[in-house]
Amino acid sequence: MNSKTLITILLIGVIFFALGFFGKDFYQKKQKIEVPASKTPVENPKQTVDKKSNQDTDFSKILKGKFILKGADYAGFDFVDNQTITWTNEMFPMDPDTMRVKWIDERTFVATFTQKVNEDCPPSNWIRKIESYDGYQLVIRNYWTGWGESPDTSEVFYKEN
Repeated sequence: MNSKTLITILLIGVIFFALGFFGKDFYQKKQKIEVPASKTPVENPKQTVDKKSNQDTDFSKILKGKFILKGADYAGFDFVDNQTITWTNEMFPMDPDTMRVKWIDERTFVATFTQKVNEDCPPSNWIRKIESYDGYQLVIRNYWTGWGESPDTSEVFYKEN
């Protein structure tokens, strides 16, 4: 192989690598989720929740559909029904985790992963509490249930159109 052919192949390889690595923003559909909830219309009026009665609302009957985590492109919950949700990870959006949901009260639920990761270990559980929901913005309190010490956190999600 002569040096011109080798340099041409090397240059084409570097160009395609750069396009794949740095050009991913051109190929991915970007979602605008930083829009304040008050300026975005709610398409499904059944999901509109009055802020005054937010404390008395049974969220197991209201939450339906996909909610994207603030600052993410794909990660979030999909409330399939009041007994099943899926969690989509940002790294693997085509392979969501399915969870069985047990509502403790109108605002708090335990999500149990249905797929076994290890035959010798019990399933992972998440405990979450709905802090607020205005029909578009959903704030969920994440109670830490893992090993070690970690603070409880609140996460903001936006209703996918």
